[in-house]
Amino acid sequence: MPLTKLRDPVHNFVRFNEGELKLINTDVLQRLRGIRQLAMESFVYPGALHTRFDHTLGVAHVAGQMAEELGLDDSEHRFVREAAILHDIGHGPFSHVSETVLERFANRDELPTELKREKIHEVITGHLIRNHAPLVDVLGKTKCEEIAQLLSEGYGEPILRSIVSGPLDADKQDYLLRDSHYCGVNYGVFDVHQLQRSLISEQIDEQKQLMIRHDGIHAVEQFVLAKYYLTSMVYRHKIRLITDQMIIRAIGLGIEKDQIRALRKLYAFDNSPEFFRNYLTWDDARFMMTFGVNGKRGTKCKDILDRLQKRQLLKRVYYSPVKEFNEDVREKLMDIGDPENSSIRSELESAIGELIAEELNTTVDSDHVIVHSYQIKSVREASRNDEASILVYKGPVLPGKFEDESVLFSSINERLADEFVEVYAPVSWQEHADRTRILNKISPPIKELISERLVPIQPQLNL
Repeated sequence: MPLTKLRDPVHNFVRFNEGELKLINTDVLQRLRGIRQLAMESFVYPGALHTRFDHTLGVAHVAGQMAEELGLDDSEHRFVREAAILHDIGHGPFSHVSETVLERFANRDELPTELKREKIHEVITGHLIRNHAPLVDVLGKTKCEEIAQLLSEGYGEPILRSIVSGPLDADKQDYLLRDSHYCGVNYGVFDVHQLQRSLISEQIDEQKQLMIRHDGIHAVEQFVLAKYYLTSMVYRHKIRLITDQMIIRAIGLGIEKDQIRALRKLYAFDNSPEFFRNYLTWDDARFMMTFGVNGKRGTKCKDILDRLQKRQLLKRVYYSPVKEFNEDVREKLMDIGDPENSSIRSELESAIGELIAEELNTTVDSDHVIVHSYQIKSVREASRNDEASILVYKGPVLPGKFEDESVLFSSINERLADEFVEVYAPVSWQEHADRTRILNKISPPIKELISERLVPIQPQLNL
């Protein structure tokens, strides 16, 4: 079958056969051209304008390389490449930002029992693969069902699943290199060719499993460290966190306070045919044009999106490791973003807004105050994927776990995860000296306020 060669800035030439090109040219794949891989990361790294479409082509290429290295047959090779091409079609505007909002507003009661625990964007992906007519026309109903199962948690042959969703999968291999390239950093760079040469397929309980050769441990160490550093330095950059949270807050306010029907229709997943048809019409540009540029004046959603478009970002007015709080407060802080804690979070943000207004003698809209907590996993924990360890081939004896076989990683305390809480608010300063003065003034009382508001109320004893 003749192959079409495409230029790729990360992998040089990537090749696709006629059937794969038909998939790539479907509307669900072409929509990904309008969804940026890293949302508004370009506010920090101007080159980070690449899209889910670029990434999809790269993942298919890497999946094919892995299949060749592992000695898979032609049908398996085609299968993992097709799955790789389809793995991201469920993403909404601004990629992972949409995942958070979909989880918040979804009606899970409309899902069948076997899907109630799945992430909503994965449910969307599975539905589109199984039911979107252009995909079924290219692949057939049976193949679509098999791919949907492979991309679902717990299904599919282990060796194939490891290529599309595992600790060393093609997705991670591509996005580390691609995001590093477009951001202009080297944090995520690793020796992809040496890593792939280290892969091996071995039988366990009559099923093929992906493992690494023992002499490939150093290549995997480099890969895992690249993932850790890119997460710390790029994905958790303060501007990236602020812009993500501003979009999430704009959507939440737009649905709950502004009562914007089109916004609710986009994110209130109900598993209906109408939801899927509408969902496929949205990308980043349409979102910003509809709810920002052409949004209804006076709405809180438009206000925040206008700030984003003008790069009038909220400022980080408080930052602290969560470990600086007592244990009861730490637990509440790490769960502050959960839907069931929305009232506690809202009350805390209102109190912080009042505090900032009083301290700085200004007015603060508490809806623009955001308390956000997050975790950066320890580098040892980051070597796994959903608790699945990388297996190291050891000949006739049982395979070992990478984090135990690696001298470097076995010496790392797994409990050393970094957890942080940050507060973003609509304050401004002109000079660095003003910034330092303002933060020194409001940070201590914000910390005190968080401790007071989140400390559990002790029951009184009747003596």
